[in-house]
Amino acid sequence: MHSSNLLEVKDLRVYFYTYAGVVKAVDGVSFSVRRGEILCVVGETGCGKSVMSRAITRMVKPPGKIVSGEVLFNGIDLLKLPEKELKKIRGREISYIYQDPGSVLDPLYTAGFHVAETVLTHSSSMKFSEAWEKAIRIFREVLIPDPEAKAKSYPHELSGGMKQRVVIATAIANTPKLVIADEPTTALDVTVQAQVMELIKSLRDKYSSSVMLITHNLGVVAEVCDRVVVMYAGKIVEAAFIEELFTNPLHPYTQGLLEAVPNPLRKIERLRSIHGSVPNMIDLPKGCRFNPRCPYAFKLCNEEPVLMEYSKDHLVSCWLYRR
Repeated sequence: MHSSNLLEVKDLRVYFYTYAGVVKAVDGVSFSVRRGEILCVVGETGCGKSVMSRAITRMVKPPGKIVSGEVLFNGIDLLKLPEKELKKIRGREISYIYQDPGSVLDPLYTAGFHVAETVLTHSSSMKFSEAWEKAIRIFREVLIPDPEAKAKSYPHELSGGMKQRVVIATAIANTPKLVIADEPTTALDVTVQAQVMELIKSLRDKYSSSVMLITHNLGVVAEVCDRVVVMYAGKIVEAAFIEELFTNPLHPYTQGLLEAVPNPLRKIERLRSIHGSVPNMIDLPKGCRFNPRCPYAFKLCNEEPVLMEYSKDHLVSCWLYRR
Protein backbone atom coordinates (compact mmCIF):
# COMPACT_ATOMS: atom_id res chain seq x y z
CA MET A 1 0.00 0.00 0.00
CA HIS A 2 1.38 3.41 -1.03
CA SER A 3 2.15 5.59 2.00
CA SER A 4 0.11 8.53 0.62
CA ASN A 5 -3.04 6.40 0.40
CA LEU A 6 -5.34 6.07 3.39
CA LEU A 7 -7.71 3.69 1.60
CA GLU A 8 -7.13 1.34 -1.31
CA VAL A 9 -9.98 -0.60 -2.90
CA LYS A 10 -8.86 -3.38 -5.22
CA ASP A 11 -11.09 -5.31 -7.63
CA LEU A 12 -14.15 -5.02 -5.36
CA ARG A 13 -17.22 -6.99 -6.46
CA VAL A 14 -20.61 -6.80 -4.76
CA TYR A 15 -23.46 -8.85 -6.23
CA PHE A 16 -27.13 -9.09 -5.29
CA TYR A 17 -28.64 -12.52 -5.74
CA THR A 18 -32.33 -12.00 -6.57
CA TYR A 19 -35.08 -14.21 -7.97
CA ALA A 20 -34.81 -12.35 -11.27
CA GLY A 21 -31.06 -12.89 -11.53
CA VAL A 22 -27.70 -11.64 -10.31
CA VAL A 23 -27.28 -7.87 -10.05
CA LYS A 24 -23.60 -6.98 -10.41
CA ALA A 25 -23.92 -3.69 -8.52
CA VAL A 26 -20.16 -3.25 -8.08
CA ASP A 27 -18.10 -5.23 -10.57
CA GLY A 28 -14.33 -5.00 -10.33
CA VAL A 29 -13.91 -1.51 -8.86
CA SER A 30 -10.42 -0.28 -7.91
CA PHE A 31 -9.49 3.17 -6.57
CA SER A 32 -7.68 4.91 -3.71
CA VAL A 33 -8.35 7.74 -1.29
CA ARG A 34 -5.27 9.76 -0.41
CA ARG A 35 -4.59 11.22 3.00
CA GLY A 36 -6.20 14.63 3.49
CA GLU A 37 -7.99 14.75 0.13
CA ILE A 38 -11.62 14.98 -0.94
CA LEU A 39 -12.37 12.29 -3.50
CA CYS A 40 -15.68 12.53 -5.37
CA VAL A 41 -17.47 9.48 -6.77
CA VAL A 42 -19.86 10.61 -9.50
CA GLY A 43 -22.51 8.75 -11.48
CA GLU A 44 -26.19 8.36 -12.22
CA THR A 45 -28.61 6.82 -9.74
CA GLY A 46 -28.18 3.05 -9.67
CA CYS A 47 -24.56 2.97 -10.82
CA GLY A 48 -23.35 1.34 -7.58
CA LYS A 49 -21.88 4.33 -5.71
CA SER A 50 -23.69 3.80 -2.41
CA VAL A 51 -23.33 0.01 -2.47
CA MET A 52 -19.60 0.41 -3.00
CA SER A 53 -19.32 2.85 -0.08
CA ARG A 54 -21.15 0.50 2.28
CA ALA A 55 -19.05 -2.46 1.18
CA ILE A 56 -15.94 -0.66 2.47
CA THR A 57 -17.01 -1.44 6.05
CA ARG A 58 -18.96 -4.59 5.14
CA MET A 59 -22.41 -3.04 5.63
CA VAL A 60 -23.98 -4.85 2.66
CA LYS A 61 -27.14 -6.71 3.69
CA PRO A 62 -28.65 -9.83 2.04
CA PRO A 63 -29.38 -10.56 -0.74
CA GLY A 64 -26.22 -8.54 -1.36
CA LYS A 65 -22.85 -10.23 -0.96
CA ILE A 66 -19.26 -9.03 -1.20
CA VAL A 67 -17.97 -11.59 -3.69
CA SER A 68 -14.29 -10.65 -3.87
CA GLY A 69 -11.73 -7.89 -3.59
CA GLU A 70 -9.61 -6.07 -1.03
CA VAL A 71 -10.30 -2.95 1.02
CA LEU A 72 -7.03 -1.80 2.57
CA PHE A 73 -7.42 0.84 5.28
CA ASN A 74 -4.05 1.89 6.69
CA GLY A 75 -2.72 -1.36 5.26
CA ILE A 76 -5.37 -3.56 6.94
CA ASP A 77 -7.82 -5.51 4.76
CA LEU A 78 -11.23 -4.69 6.22
CA LEU A 79 -12.88 -7.54 4.32
CA LYS A 80 -10.80 -10.07 6.27
CA LEU A 81 -10.99 -8.35 9.64
CA PRO A 82 -13.04 -10.09 12.39
CA GLU A 83 -16.39 -8.36 13.00
CA LYS A 84 -15.40 -7.47 16.56
CA GLU A 85 -12.34 -5.57 15.30
CA LEU A 86 -14.27 -3.95 12.45
CA LYS A 87 -16.80 -2.50 14.91
CA LYS A 88 -13.94 -0.56 16.50
CA ILE A 89 -13.26 1.10 13.13
CA ARG A 90 -16.86 1.88 12.14
CA GLY A 91 -17.87 5.25 13.58
CA ARG A 92 -14.42 5.87 14.99
CA GLU A 93 -11.89 5.76 12.14
CA ILE A 94 -14.40 5.56 9.27
CA SER A 95 -17.73 7.37 9.60
CA TYR A 96 -20.68 8.08 7.30
CA ILE A 97 -22.82 11.09 6.47
CA TYR A 98 -26.04 9.91 4.85
CA GLN A 99 -28.31 11.77 2.44
CA ASP A 100 -31.54 11.69 4.47
CA PRO A 101 -30.95 12.92 8.02
CA GLY A 102 -34.62 12.33 8.84
CA SER A 103 -34.16 8.57 8.46
CA VAL A 104 -30.79 8.50 10.23
CA LEU A 105 -31.76 10.33 13.42
CA ASP A 106 -33.88 8.42 15.94
CA PRO A 107 -37.01 10.51 16.70
CA LEU A 108 -37.03 9.25 20.30
CA TYR A 109 -33.70 10.82 21.21
CA THR A 110 -32.41 14.39 21.30
CA ALA A 111 -29.83 15.73 18.87
CA GLY A 112 -27.22 15.91 21.60
CA PHE A 113 -27.82 12.31 22.65
CA HIS A 114 -26.99 11.07 19.12
CA VAL A 115 -23.54 12.64 19.30
CA ALA A 116 -22.90 11.76 22.95
CA GLU A 117 -23.85 8.11 22.32
CA THR A 118 -21.40 7.93 19.40
CA VAL A 119 -18.62 9.30 21.62
CA LEU A 120 -19.40 6.87 24.47
CA THR A 121 -19.52 3.87 22.11
CA HIS A 122 -15.80 4.29 21.41
CA SER A 123 -14.72 5.71 24.79
CA SER A 124 -15.74 3.52 27.72
CA SER A 125 -13.82 5.65 30.25
CA MET A 126 -15.78 8.84 29.51
CA LYS A 127 -18.82 9.85 31.58
CA PHE A 128 -22.09 10.80 29.89
CA SER A 129 -21.83 14.38 31.17
CA GLU A 130 -18.42 14.70 29.49
CA ALA A 131 -19.76 13.23 26.25
CA TRP A 132 -22.68 15.69 26.37
CA GLU A 133 -20.30 18.63 26.77
CA LYS A 134 -18.28 17.33 23.83
CA ALA A 135 -21.47 17.11 21.77
CA ILE A 136 -22.18 20.79 22.47
CA ARG A 137 -18.61 21.71 21.46
CA ILE A 138 -19.00 19.82 18.20
CA PHE A 139 -22.38 21.48 17.56
CA ARG A 140 -20.57 24.79 17.90
CA GLU A 141 -17.93 23.63 15.39
CA VAL A 142 -20.55 22.69 12.79
CA LEU A 143 -22.12 26.13 13.23
CA ILE A 144 -25.35 25.08 14.94
CA PRO A 145 -26.75 28.25 16.61
CA ASP A 146 -27.49 28.10 20.34
CA PRO A 147 -25.92 24.62 20.64
CA GLU A 148 -26.98 24.09 24.27
CA ALA A 149 -30.65 24.45 23.34
CA LYS A 150 -30.37 22.56 20.05
CA ALA A 151 -28.69 19.64 21.83
CA LYS A 152 -31.91 19.19 23.84
CA SER A 153 -34.12 19.36 20.73
CA TYR A 154 -35.65 16.32 19.05
CA PRO A 155 -35.18 15.75 15.29
CA HIS A 156 -38.74 16.86 14.44
CA GLU A 157 -37.99 20.23 16.06
CA LEU A 158 -35.09 20.92 13.68
CA SER A 159 -35.00 22.10 10.06
CA GLY A 160 -33.53 19.90 7.31
CA GLY A 161 -30.28 21.87 7.34
CA MET A 162 -29.98 21.64 11.13
CA LYS A 163 -30.65 17.89 11.06
CA GLN A 164 -27.92 17.40 8.46
CA ARG A 165 -25.52 19.36 10.67
CA VAL A 166 -26.38 17.02 13.56
CA VAL A 167 -25.57 14.05 11.30
CA ILE A 168 -22.25 15.68 10.37
CA ALA A 169 -21.54 16.33 14.06
CA THR A 170 -22.19 12.65 14.79
CA ALA A 171 -19.88 11.63 11.93
CA ILE A 172 -16.93 13.72 13.18
CA ALA A 173 -17.50 13.09 16.90
CA ASN A 174 -14.53 10.71 17.15
CA THR A 175 -12.30 12.59 14.69
CA PRO A 176 -12.32 9.85 12.03
CA LYS A 177 -9.54 9.45 9.47
CA LEU A 178 -12.07 8.90 6.67
CA VAL A 179 -15.54 10.43 6.29
CA ILE A 180 -17.81 8.92 3.62
CA ALA A 181 -20.50 11.43 2.64
CA ASP A 182 -23.25 9.75 0.63
CA GLU A 183 -25.25 12.43 -1.23
CA PRO A 184 -25.24 14.70 1.87
CA THR A 185 -27.05 17.59 0.19
CA THR A 186 -29.82 15.77 -1.73
CA ALA A 187 -32.74 16.77 0.51
CA LEU A 188 -31.58 20.36 1.07
CA ASP A 189 -32.25 23.61 -0.77
CA VAL A 190 -29.50 25.26 -2.79
CA THR A 191 -28.27 27.76 -0.19
CA VAL A 192 -28.11 25.13 2.56
CA GLN A 193 -26.33 22.75 0.14
CA ALA A 194 -23.56 25.29 -0.30
CA GLN A 195 -23.27 25.79 3.47
CA VAL A 196 -23.07 22.04 4.14
CA MET A 197 -20.41 21.48 1.46
CA GLU A 198 -18.33 24.38 2.75
CA LEU A 199 -18.68 22.93 6.25
CA ILE A 200 -17.44 19.51 5.12
CA LYS A 201 -14.49 21.13 3.37
CA SER A 202 -13.56 23.22 6.43
CA LEU A 203 -13.78 20.20 8.75
CA ARG A 204 -11.47 18.27 6.40
CA ASP A 205 -8.96 21.10 6.70
CA LYS A 206 -9.30 21.31 10.48
CA TYR A 207 -9.03 17.59 11.27
CA SER A 208 -6.82 16.56 8.30
CA SER A 209 -9.37 13.85 7.55
CA SER A 210 -9.95 12.36 4.11
CA VAL A 211 -13.43 12.63 2.59
CA MET A 212 -15.08 10.40 0.02
CA LEU A 213 -18.02 12.36 -1.37
CA ILE A 214 -20.66 10.46 -3.31
CA THR A 215 -22.78 12.63 -5.56
CA HIS A 216 -24.44 13.05 -8.94
CA ASN A 217 -24.07 16.84 -8.78
CA LEU A 218 -21.12 17.97 -10.90
CA GLY A 219 -21.49 21.50 -9.53
CA VAL A 220 -20.64 20.16 -6.08
CA VAL A 221 -17.70 18.26 -7.57
CA ALA A 222 -16.18 21.39 -9.10
CA GLU A 223 -16.52 23.33 -5.86
CA VAL A 224 -14.92 21.06 -3.26
CA CYS A 225 -13.17 18.01 -4.72
CA ASP A 226 -9.51 17.24 -5.38
CA ARG A 227 -9.98 14.12 -7.50
CA VAL A 228 -12.97 12.54 -9.23
CA VAL A 229 -13.95 8.93 -9.94
CA VAL A 230 -16.74 8.48 -12.51
CA MET A 231 -18.85 5.31 -12.20
CA TYR A 232 -21.24 3.78 -14.71
CA ALA A 233 -23.22 0.55 -14.30
CA GLY A 234 -21.04 -0.84 -11.52
CA LYS A 235 -17.68 0.06 -13.03
CA ILE A 236 -15.25 2.97 -12.96
CA VAL A 237 -14.99 4.55 -16.42
CA GLU A 238 -12.71 7.50 -15.63
CA ALA A 239 -10.61 8.94 -12.79
CA ALA A 240 -8.63 12.19 -12.71
CA PHE A 241 -7.85 15.35 -10.78
CA ILE A 242 -10.73 17.81 -10.88
CA GLU A 243 -9.07 20.36 -13.19
CA GLU A 244 -8.02 17.66 -15.63
CA LEU A 245 -11.47 16.09 -15.72
CA PHE A 246 -13.25 19.36 -16.46
CA THR A 247 -10.76 20.58 -19.07
CA ASN A 248 -10.06 17.23 -20.73
CA PRO A 249 -12.87 14.70 -20.16
CA LEU A 250 -12.03 11.51 -22.03
CA HIS A 251 -14.82 8.97 -21.61
CA PRO A 252 -17.96 9.65 -23.70
CA TYR A 253 -20.06 9.20 -20.56
CA THR A 254 -18.07 11.85 -18.67
CA GLN A 255 -18.37 14.17 -21.66
CA GLY A 256 -22.14 13.61 -21.70
CA LEU A 257 -22.45 14.40 -17.98
CA LEU A 258 -20.55 17.67 -18.41
CA GLU A 259 -22.54 18.71 -21.49
CA ALA A 260 -25.78 18.18 -19.57
CA VAL A 261 -24.79 20.74 -16.89
CA PRO A 262 -25.70 24.43 -17.45
CA ASN A 263 -22.64 26.64 -17.95
CA PRO A 264 -23.23 30.39 -17.45
CA LEU A 265 -20.07 31.16 -19.44
CA ARG A 266 -21.34 29.47 -22.58
CA LYS A 267 -24.31 30.56 -24.69
CA ILE A 268 -26.30 27.37 -25.28
CA GLU A 269 -29.90 27.36 -26.40
CA ARG A 270 -30.49 23.76 -25.42
CA LEU A 271 -28.65 21.41 -23.06
CA ARG A 272 -27.59 18.04 -24.42
CA SER A 273 -28.76 14.81 -22.85
CA ILE A 274 -27.21 11.35 -22.89
CA HIS A 275 -29.07 9.13 -25.32
CA GLY A 276 -30.88 6.10 -23.89
CA SER A 277 -31.04 4.99 -20.25
CA VAL A 278 -29.01 3.11 -17.66
CA PRO A 279 -28.82 -0.60 -18.59
CA ASN A 280 -30.64 -3.37 -16.78
CA MET A 281 -28.08 -4.55 -14.22
CA ILE A 282 -29.30 -8.15 -14.54
CA ASP A 283 -29.01 -8.16 -18.34
CA LEU A 284 -25.96 -6.03 -19.08
CA PRO A 285 -24.80 -5.13 -22.61
CA LYS A 286 -21.98 -7.15 -24.12
CA GLY A 287 -18.56 -5.55 -23.83
CA CYS A 288 -18.49 -1.89 -22.76
CA ARG A 289 -21.56 -1.18 -20.64
CA PHE A 290 -21.93 2.30 -22.12
CA ASN A 291 -21.83 0.85 -25.66
CA PRO A 292 -25.60 1.16 -26.46
CA ARG A 293 -25.62 4.86 -25.47
CA CYS A 294 -22.22 5.86 -26.88
CA PRO A 295 -22.10 8.06 -30.01
CA TYR A 296 -18.60 6.75 -30.80
CA ALA A 297 -19.30 3.02 -30.44
CA PHE A 298 -17.56 0.71 -32.91
CA LYS A 299 -16.87 -3.00 -33.32
CA LEU A 300 -14.21 -3.27 -30.60
CA CYS A 301 -16.71 -1.94 -28.03
CA ASN A 302 -18.30 -5.41 -27.99
CA GLU A 303 -15.30 -6.41 -25.88
CA GLU A 304 -14.98 -5.16 -22.30
CA PRO A 305 -12.34 -2.40 -21.92
CA VAL A 306 -9.99 -2.16 -18.96
CA LEU A 307 -9.19 0.91 -16.89
CA MET A 308 -5.96 2.15 -18.47
CA GLU A 309 -3.62 5.06 -17.81
CA TYR A 310 -4.06 7.80 -20.42
CA SER A 311 -1.64 10.17 -18.68
CA LYS A 312 -0.26 10.61 -15.16
CA ASP A 313 -3.15 10.32 -12.66
CA HIS A 314 -5.72 10.22 -15.48
CA LEU A 315 -7.33 6.80 -16.01
CA VAL A 316 -10.00 5.89 -18.55
CA SER A 317 -11.84 2.73 -19.55
CA CYS A 318 -12.53 3.21 -23.26
CA TRP A 319 -11.30 1.60 -26.48
CA LEU A 320 -10.97 5.04 -28.11
CA TYR A 321 -7.72 5.48 -26.15
CA ARG A 322 -6.17 2.04 -26.70
CA ARG A 323 -2.43 2.17 -27.32
